[in-house]
Amino acid sequence: MPATLTKQQVDKLGNTLIYLSSRVGEFNKTKILKLLFLLDESSIKKYGYPFLGFDYYLWQHGPVLKEVFIDLSEELELLKDYIKRNKHDANIYEAAKDFSDDEFSDNDISLMDDIIKFAKNKTAKDLVDYTHNENSLWQKSAIKNGVYEQLKNKKLSYTDHTIDFLLLFEDDNVLKERYESSLENLEFKKKLKFK
Repeated sequence: MPATLTKQQVDKLGNTLIYLSSRVGEFNKTKILKLLFLLDESSIKKYGYPFLGFDYYLWQHGPVLKEVFIDLSEELELLKDYIKRNKHDANIYEAAKDFSDDEFSDNDISLMDDIIKFAKNKTAKDLVDYTHNENSLWQKSAIKNGVYEQLKNKKLSYTDHTIDFLLLFEDDNVLKERYESSLENLEFKKKLKFK
């Protein structure tokens, strides 16, 4: 488990993938990465706090949750207790066990169901196009960090810049304050973990 993730975060991440795996059609690496980002973005927009609370990086085909990208690109380690490669197609993932709702609120389940409805019939490419559309958070964050043209023109594959979810709150100070407070709580939990 990466030092940056707690057992609780990995459990929620893994069970999220289990829940999504049989409900969204083809379940490949790119689609997984997009769905996780959409869950966090949707939760922050709707409630002011993240669904998972990870950093998503500005990559050419991003936003990318780096720990999951690495795990899905190699032999599964982080997620091996939750998902596995399909026997017939190693690019497709499926649940390795039954879903556990221990880490989920009713709002979490509802949010996952909303994302499933949205993404069920979309391909990974459709989701990349959606997350890169005009005025998307990926685009706004890339412009803010001065890397948009390089990513768009394929002169840069990845960056160490992260998606700035604060860009969602141009007109909503209540949700912005709630989000900032949730970030403080996440940082506090991380510090507790390492003491």
